[in-house]
Amino acid sequence: MNKRELKKFEKLLLDERRRLDGSIRTIEESSRHEKSRESGGDFASYAESGTDNFAQETALNIASGESEWLNEVSDALKRVHDGSYGVCEGCQEEIPKERLEVFPSARHCVACQEELEKAKQGF
Repeated sequence: MNKRELKKFEKLLLDERRRLDGSIRTIEESSRHEKSRESGGDFASYAESGTDNFAQETALNIASGESEWLNEVSDALKRVHDGSYGVCEGCQEEIPKERLEVFPSARHCVACQEELEKAKQGF
């Protein structure tokens, strides 16, 4: 991979990291706002509280997934800087640029990724 291509992928990863940081921050701020809101003691308040708790739990699950994705993006940026970006961690072959354009934090080529997924499923 030449330097121009590497810079392109680094920019994609940096943009994704900024997007994820913003998304996680928004979810956390919203969660703090919901926790600080006090509800009354009537039945409608309890029902609303249950709905709010469900929404908050869903948001926190999304934030958790986004945090995991952020870690993958950060790891990919480290690989850009150490020179190992774009090389499959399984077979050590170059990951096709088409795959990296769709999934810039990819660690494996399609064949190795399929093998990993089969192994996780127990096939």
